[in-house]
Amino acid sequence: MSIHKTPLKLDYNTTNRCNFRCVHCGYDSGITEMDELSISELEKILMDSKDLGCKSLDIAGGEPLVREDLDEIIKLTKSLDYRVKVNTNGSLLTRKKLSYLKNLGLDAIAVSLDGSTYDVYSRIRKVNEKTYRRVLQTIDDSVDLGFYTKVNTVVFNSNLNDLPAIVELCVEKGVKENRMCHFSPIGRGYTANELSVEPVRWLNFVRKMLMEYDSEIKLFVGIPVIEKGSNKSEIDCIIKKDPNNLIISPDGNVYPCAILASYQKPVANLRKTSMKEVWNNQRLWKDYYRKVYSEVYQKNNGYCVDFSNFNLKEYESKKYKFVCPLRKFRVDELCL
Repeated sequence: MSIHKTPLKLDYNTTNRCNFRCVHCGYDSGITEMDELSISELEKILMDSKDLGCKSLDIAGGEPLVREDLDEIIKLTKSLDYRVKVNTNGSLLTRKKLSYLKNLGLDAIAVSLDGSTYDVYSRIRKVNEKTYRRVLQTIDDSVDLGFYTKVNTVVFNSNLNDLPAIVELCVEKGVKENRMCHFSPIGRGYTANELSVEPVRWLNFVRKMLMEYDSEIKLFVGIPVIEKGSNKSEIDCIIKKDPNNLIISPDGNVYPCAILASYQKPVANLRKTSMKEVWNNQRLWKDYYRKVYSEVYQKNNGYCVDFSNFNLKEYESKKYKFVCPLRKFRVDELCL
């Protein structure tokens, strides 16, 4: 019997190259280079994954648009009947390029947007105003060309009060979905944990400031803590419950979640082991769990992220407990 309870979902980081140098990057993109998988290597992985029930592929990076053969990757993936989404910073896309990708069959675009104004955005992503305007135009063009368009927002102390304005901007532009990820100090962001919003403050902010938008847009948020006894609180770790969403790094390493990818704790490498062998090997997964919990969770006081700048004992002794930071809640799920 397989350890996996639901069909395989796949995220593929095509490259670790990037034209941005965001301080919070979980993968240290643009600095650490990797030996990228070839199209033929990717084809074998995708064919195996399809046999395992995988139906969609999220393409990310680094910045996937810097990969010269991205169009070939999309063509291959669509030839295997996958639904394909590209996650991008939005700065390298033009309307002409988007039209070309639409004709290849690309289904969805997710654009990172952390500020409703250049002033807020530039506190997080150190680019010029022209680049910021290109990002906004990419969102407009993506909606206009009929892509399922999503905006990804990372939540920091520096943009917390701007979040309602970001949601309103998404609604105004016709964006289908806005996902807000609480900044966790991992990867390059490990040295910037002062940027992270105190988790209970973030939970209360969602309840007070974001609930009203639930009827206007698909709005999802990542929450590191929730009250004990909540029927949502059992999901303290995605990979313990059901490690079905695998991350493939540019060099073929495979991980059960983005956080463990940032720690460079792979389950296996797909240049050495097939996806089917990885997916079906219970012994491999059990050994991996033991290794991860000893090396990561114990180091971080029983959690996957280093929140040592906050009072962890306060959460444990009071009414809160940690939940998986990768789990995304619809905001109405967090009503008291």
